[in-house]
Amino acid sequence: MKDRVSLTDFLMYHKETHPISFHMPGHKGRGTLYGIYGFGDFIKNVVGNDITEIPGADALQQPRERIKDIMEGYAGLYGVKHTELLVNGSSAGLMASILGSVSRGGKLLMGRNSHRSVYGALRLGGIDPVYIMPEIDDETGLQLGLDPNKIEAALIKDPDIKAVLVTSPNYYGVLSDIERIASVVHLHGRILIVDQAHGAHLKFFDYLRSEDGLPHRAAENCGADIVVDSTHKTLLSFTGSAILNICTERPDVSRISEFLRMLQTTSPSYLLMGSLDINQQILRMDGYNLIKNWDADIKYFYQEAAQIAGLGLIDRIDLDETKVSITMSALGLSGPKLAEELEKRNIWVELTHGDYVMLMTGLGNERGDYEDILTALRNLSAQYSGRITAAKKAARKEQDQNLESDTDLKSESSSQESGSNRTKTAQKELKSGSNRTGTTVSESERGSNRTETTESSPESASAITDSAPETAAHVAPISDSALTERLEQRKIPDTYEEIPLYSAEGRVLYESIIPYPPGSPIACPGEVLNKSVILYVRDQLVAQHVVLGVDEEGRVKVESDCVLFKEI
Repeated sequence: MKDRVSLTDFLMYHKETHPISFHMPGHKGRGTLYGIYGFGDFIKNVVGNDITEIPGADALQQPRERIKDIMEGYAGLYGVKHTELLVNGSSAGLMASILGSVSRGGKLLMGRNSHRSVYGALRLGGIDPVYIMPEIDDETGLQLGLDPNKIEAALIKDPDIKAVLVTSPNYYGVLSDIERIASVVHLHGRILIVDQAHGAHLKFFDYLRSEDGLPHRAAENCGADIVVDSTHKTLLSFTGSAILNICTERPDVSRISEFLRMLQTTSPSYLLMGSLDINQQILRMDGYNLIKNWDADIKYFYQEAAQIAGLGLIDRIDLDETKVSITMSALGLSGPKLAEELEKRNIWVELTHGDYVMLMTGLGNERGDYEDILTALRNLSAQYSGRITAAKKAARKEQDQNLESDTDLKSESSSQESGSNRTKTAQKELKSGSNRTGTTVSESERGSNRTETTESSPESASAITDSAPETAAHVAPISDSALTERLEQRKIPDTYEEIPLYSAEGRVLYESIIPYPPGSPIACPGEVLNKSVILYVRDQLVAQHVVLGVDEEGRVKVESDCVLFKEI
C-alpha cells in the first residue's frame, strides 16, 4: 500500500484550508446558519449527540414521538400526506418506493438515465424495466428531460407497466415537465414516482416563482404521487439524510413503509435525524428569506458572469438555476482544466461534463463565495485571453506570409499551384474552426438555449491550444452516440462471470456500468454491450473518471455462458 495520509487527516486539513464549496452538501461545510438559528451547540457536541434508541429518543423503525414530529413537520412543509425520514440516502427511499408500487414480475417505465439504486430495486423485486431514452442537447451535451408523449406511447403499448419513474431535475439540473407527465400517468391509472434527489429546494423556490407568475416546478406541486428529496444535497441536513414524500392516496403507504424498514439500518444515526430536524426547523423559521437571498445571489452571479470575456453559461428555461454550468472552452480550457484551475484557487466544483464545469450551489453558500469565483474567472479570462491574443497575431502573420507566397507563386508549375490551393483550403478550415470556438450566452437571450459567437477570426482551436501548452487536452468521448443509443435488451441475468471490458462486445450485462458522476448508467443489466459503449467507457477511464461496474483490472460482469456457472 502506498504511503498516504489518513481520511481523518485529510478531512481536517481540507477544512483548515477554508475551501469554497460549489459541491454537495448544501451546508457547504459551514456551521454559520446552524449558529444563527440557535443550533450551534448541536454542531459542537457531535460526539455527545451520537446516541442509540435510549428511552425518550424515539425509534425510526417505529416512530411515535419526536421522530414522528419531524416526519409530520416535513409533511406540512412540503404539503404532502405522509413523509418518511431517510438515513440511508435517497437510494433507500427510491428502492422502497419502487418495491412498494410494482409487484414481482411487473414492469417499471423509467428514464434510461435513472440512478443506480433504481436498478438495485429491479433486481431485488424481479421487476422488468421499460426504458425511455432522454434526449441529448447537441450544443451542450446535456441530458434533457423525458418527453411526456413518449411516456404516453409506452403506457398505451404495454399494459403491464405498473408505475413510472422520472428523475427531475437530473444531475445537470434539467427538469422534466412533471405536471404533463403526471396527467398522462394518472390518465392511464399508474403511479408516478419522481426522483427529486437534486431538487429538495424546488418546493421553496416555487414560492418565489408564484410571486413572479411563473409555473411551479417542484414535483410535490405538480401532481407526483411519490417524491424522494435529498435534503442534504442543497439544503442543511447532513450527508446521507433525505426524505420520502407520499403526496396522494394512490400509493400504498404501509407497503412502502414496510420495505423501507427492510432497507434502512436498524441502528439509525441520530446525528442524521437531528440534522433533518434542524433543517426543517430553520426552513420554518426563516425559509422564505433564506431562499430569497439564495435566489438573489444566483442572479447576481449570472449577471456578472455574462460580462466575463470568454466565459459561456448554460441558461435554459428548463434548467434549475441553482445548478450553474460554465465553460471557458473559448479560451482553450477544457472542463477538467477549468476545474483544475479553480481548485488551485481553493474553489471546488461538483463535476465536469465535456467542456463544462458544474457549480452546485446550496443554502450554505454566501455572497462572498460567488464573488470569489467571479474574481477567479475574471483572472482566468485575463490570463488566457492574453495567450489567445498572441496566438491571433502569430496566425495572422503566418496567413499574410502565405498570401504573399501565393502571389509570388502564381507563375509556378501546376504542382506548386496545387500546394498553394491546399494552403488556402487550410486557411479556410482554420477560419471555420475558430468560428466554432468561444461562445457565450447573450444577455438578451437569457432563458433560452441559443448562443452567439463572440468573434469571427481566422484563428483555430489548435492555434489557441498550441499557444498554451500547459492547457490540458480536451478528452471527449469518441462515441457520444453511446449516451443515446438504445441497446438490445434481454432478460436481466441471474448469474455472471467477469471478463475484460474489451472482450465484452455482444455479451449481456449483469451489472450496470455507470460513469460517476453523474451516476447515470451508460449500460444496464440485461442490455447487450456494443462497441460504441465500450469505446465511451474506455475514454472515461483514460480521463481517469470513476466508472462503476468496471473493476481495477478493467473487467465487467456479464451473463455467464458457462454451463458450470449456470448450474451453480
